[in-house]
Amino acid sequence: MTIKVSTPQLAYVCSGLHTAKKFNINTIDWNCPMEIVTLHHDPNGPSSFKDAAVINLYSYFKGPEPEKVKIKHPIEQEGFTYIQEPNKPIYRYYDNGRYIKYQRFTATGELAVIDYFNENRQRFKREEYDLFGYVHSLIYMDLETNKPKQHLYLRKDGTCYMTKWYKNNGTTEKIIIFDEKDNIVKVLYSENELYYEFLSRLIKETEYLFLTSEVGVYKTLKSISAEYSSMYLGFIETNEVLDNPEKEISCLHAFVVPSLKRYHDTIEKTGPRTTIYNVSEGSFTWKGFVDKLIDQVPFHNQLKDMHVKLLAAEWQSKSDLYLSAKVECKGEVPAHSVGRHKMYWKLKNKKSGTEITFNANVNSEEELIFTVNGTLHVLSVVDQLSALELYLCCEWDNSFFASSVEVTDPKKLPAAEQSISGWRLKLEEEKNHLCVHTAEGFRRKLMKRLFVKK
Repeated sequence: MTIKVSTPQLAYVCSGLHTAKKFNINTIDWNCPMEIVTLHHDPNGPSSFKDAAVINLYSYFKGPEPEKVKIKHPIEQEGFTYIQEPNKPIYRYYDNGRYIKYQRFTATGELAVIDYFNENRQRFKREEYDLFGYVHSLIYMDLETNKPKQHLYLRKDGTCYMTKWYKNNGTTEKIIIFDEKDNIVKVLYSENELYYEFLSRLIKETEYLFLTSEVGVYKTLKSISAEYSSMYLGFIETNEVLDNPEKEISCLHAFVVPSLKRYHDTIEKTGPRTTIYNVSEGSFTWKGFVDKLIDQVPFHNQLKDMHVKLLAAEWQSKSDLYLSAKVECKGEVPAHSVGRHKMYWKLKNKKSGTEITFNANVNSEEELIFTVNGTLHVLSVVDQLSALELYLCCEWDNSFFASSVEVTDPKKLPAAEQSISGWRLKLEEEKNHLCVHTAEGFRRKLMKRLFVKK
């Protein structure tokens, strides 16, 4: 029976849609409906980019606005004299010799900023204008530090939908969100709380797979995902690298690395996962990746641990070792992830690092408890005198475990020592776990002595 799972909406989250970010998104052929979510205030930002809708945090809380005519702001103003800075669209205005305000225009002639000054020539207020000539934010300054003390974000009709108060060190002290009737909707105490509030609302409205390539944004998304089990989270490595990707992988439904080298480096640290993807940074053609990702994302389990106990061990030939074990997994596996596990044995030479894997047959399964067996060709990794470590590995969607085999009853270990190809092999217990100890046989010692350089 195939279990139908929901398909998340793809959303690319970034601090702002600046030129570099536009170029990054523009060069990616997503081949999938996507929305772009931005967090920084951008009153002149687009409502869409390419074929994607842009959802900005501030536009979201401001709400829809009716179309208004464009307002022109003339440079000359009755009753005031002014001086223009040489070759710049910047003007300083005077009233009877007293400096009262500063105006800056864009290169295309739209008013951008007005700063107001008191009789002591202290800046006490700033107005910021959008490209249609409306004030989008009003900032009251601290007269001693000349830094923002309160910031009001305005709709075109002049009503405030959000205000921020700042501490003396410039950090946010309080954020208040208002509705259209000036009622207080929410009081927050940091920028992270504001991001949290915004993204949480989006999650409640739509099942998103949030992708980001910014570490700061990723950390915010991760803190939210801990509360919302329905949230899907991905991280795309660009120039930024997660400090400990091996610790972060379990939190991610998708971890995308832009080069094969980084992909192999990550796999070496974390073990193979279905949630780690390599996408060439040269072409940025991500069609296949996105299709696979959207299909894979719902299969995200919450396994925490795996424990392996030896049931039986015997030599089937001089170097073929048969093992049987009981495997207990702890955690949660959703219904649509049941049966998607892959188990195999791994044999590793402790000194040389040579390793090889062998298929593990799953004989029974009941409530995350399995019995498995398999045959290991031990001689395949005997290239140096060393102990050989034995592991059972499990890949299960986003989870990976490699557990050594615990020996609870030493009597289950065969006492006979094997001798093959100049090596002596003996199955032993080391720190309560199974391993194979190697020693040089008489023939190997003799050959080394005959061919030693004099």
